[in-house]
Amino acid sequence: LLKSAVRDGNPVIMHEGEMLYNTKGEVPEEEYLVPIGVADLKREGGHCSIIAHGKMALVAMQVADTLAKDGIGVDVVDLRTLRPLDIDAISASVRKTNRAVVLEEGWEFCGIGAQVADYIQRECFDDLDAPVLRVHQEDVPMPYAKNLERAAKPDAAKAIAAVRKVMYLDQQ
Repeated sequence: LLKSAVRDGNPVIMHEGEMLYNTKGEVPEEEYLVPIGVADLKREGGHCSIIAHGKMALVAMQVADTLAKDGIGVDVVDLRTLRPLDIDAISASVRKTNRAVVLEEGWEFCGIGAQVADYIQRECFDDLDAPVLRVHQEDVPMPYAKNLERAAKPDAAKAIAAVRKVMYLDQQ
């Protein structure tokens, strides 16, 4: 994605999370580019869509692995870029699963997740079998104590609870 940003003729802002620096994964031998404006469907499932970006895409994959053990299959859509936003990928996933959980590290107010949830609610309303749920950071200043930081941040357990709620498996 960085190569795509450097080679693009337009101004590009790239934000990378330093917490992802130690993430390991497969890298092709040959040169490749990640297209700007194209989301990645990291996992396919038919029960619910989880839309995420950045570090939360990895959390979404953990959620998908955990839920698969219970027979729940989720689509994991990694947005990768936010502007342009791949609305076709979001729409296709939500129209297939009829449920959506938007997972983001940011605060609830005025975040990327708010924009994505707004889009889904407006453009996929007739396809939804449940309200769009958002999993995000608590609306508090970021604490320094490790236990409070963990409580404030979104995590797999909170995302699993949201998926189960939109599937009407747990009523909270």
